[in-house]
Amino acid sequence: MTATDAESVLWIDGTIRTVGPAVKVERSAPPGVPRYDLPDTMVTPGFVDGHTHLGLWAMNRRRVELRGVRTREEVIRRVAAARVVQGWVIGQGWDANGWNDAPDRHSLDRIHSSPVYLDSLDVHAAWVNSAALAEAGITRETADPPGGRIVRDGNGEPTGLLLERAVELVLPYLPQPSAFTLDEVLREAQSEAHRVGITGVHDVESMSILEAFRRLESSDELRLRVLFQPPVSALTHLIRQGLRSGQGSEWLSLGGVKMFLDGSLGSRTAWMLEPYAGTRDRGMPITPLGVAQDAMNTAAAAGWATTVHAIGDAAVRQALDLVSRLPRVALPHRIEHFQCVHPDDLRRGAQAGLVLSMQPPHLLTDIPLVERHWGERGWGAYAFRSLLQSGASLVFGSDVPVASIDPREGVYSALERTTGDGAPPNGWHPGEKLNFRETVHAYTVAPAHAAGACARRGKVAPGYAADLVAWSVDPAIEHGDGRAFREGRALLTVVGGEVVMRA
Repeated sequence: MTATDAESVLWIDGTIRTVGPAVKVERSAPPGVPRYDLPDTMVTPGFVDGHTHLGLWAMNRRRVELRGVRTREEVIRRVAAARVVQGWVIGQGWDANGWNDAPDRHSLDRIHSSPVYLDSLDVHAAWVNSAALAEAGITRETADPPGGRIVRDGNGEPTGLLLERAVELVLPYLPQPSAFTLDEVLREAQSEAHRVGITGVHDVESMSILEAFRRLESSDELRLRVLFQPPVSALTHLIRQGLRSGQGSEWLSLGGVKMFLDGSLGSRTAWMLEPYAGTRDRGMPITPLGVAQDAMNTAAAAGWATTVHAIGDAAVRQALDLVSRLPRVALPHRIEHFQCVHPDDLRRGAQAGLVLSMQPPHLLTDIPLVERHWGERGWGAYAFRSLLQSGASLVFGSDVPVASIDPREGVYSALERTTGDGAPPNGWHPGEKLNFRETVHAYTVAPAHAAGACARRGKVAPGYAADLVAWSVDPAIEHGDGRAFREGRALLTVVGGEVVMRA
């Protein structure tokens, strides 16, 4: 078995004891230790997905799949064939960019009289039918909620498209999964994560998912290292419980409280300094800045780090302004996505000691959107090389279910900077490409640092947790391209010394 810098690895009781030439490791191995002979493979530390919605993804695997559907008509066909479950039809993954027809309630009304709720690919918009609007009591008289928008037609009637926090008007009426179902789908999602070489996640979700992770841990079924980042809406409850960032076990610990400053590129709700190309629209701030600052200050005073969503350059600047003023706590404060950055702000994350959590696989679909909506400002999007050279701590992830949890997609994107079809041939803004070691660092060492575990996780080295993956990839990939890694696969995944997947 070939490691990045050695031939063999010995681990005992969940901890790596020896790394080096096979002969040396064989001499130090006690009798009876299982051996896994995997020649011509490469071993890396276990990959940690630095931004997931694992519970949502787990549930979506049982819902109507709309990812990759190219027309509204095909969405309608899929939804028409779907079963009504607990009174609703629920789907996920539609993306109207490139469609000839906008999402509207009437097209769904024709196929289902039951309420229909369809989450967008970026989870920042929902497409619903008239029955769903009626269930939630949304009419032409319903005001837009702060940080959200009910899209309306020329007569002021809701079209069935809800943006940002307007989605929350419907969410309370959706059928809620039982604890049994949540636990079951999380076990399935955990197995799928292991299959693609994921040994840990930084999860951003509701408190019900935290409880599900706790149940899996208490039954000794949790085999992912989970850094859980609860919503800011739970902050008061968390403080009353005496909890704070960094608390927990080696399997499940608490990160920062999550809050939103803006929306997304796909829904054109990312908050920009200048309007989207050809419009007067700058997107939308989601949380008033005074409210965000008060919440951050309250959190920091109670020992909680801040995890703030910022995609547009206006939101990124405001996030930097707000988070940079916070006192340090047990874990570093972080900005999620950090997608479009003004040149004046590129070095500020490193200067403030922040973690910048970014998602390379979004490049597979976002390149044409950036060109269309942000124009020449797009050079500041996904500026991996510039940010790394500034000294920033980059953590890479998928944002699953927005993108695939398979880290091969992210590695390919960071190294090649092309769409899923391989365009442009030399890469989009190729000066921002990373090399293989830098990319693996952002999936291993950097997430360990963000979780306060850099002294015990993130490396294949003596004394570190035996979280590692053997890949069917020539070790020369370290000097090669992203396509070779994308074409390989995980052959062995080990978490805490336990083999959780063997291909």
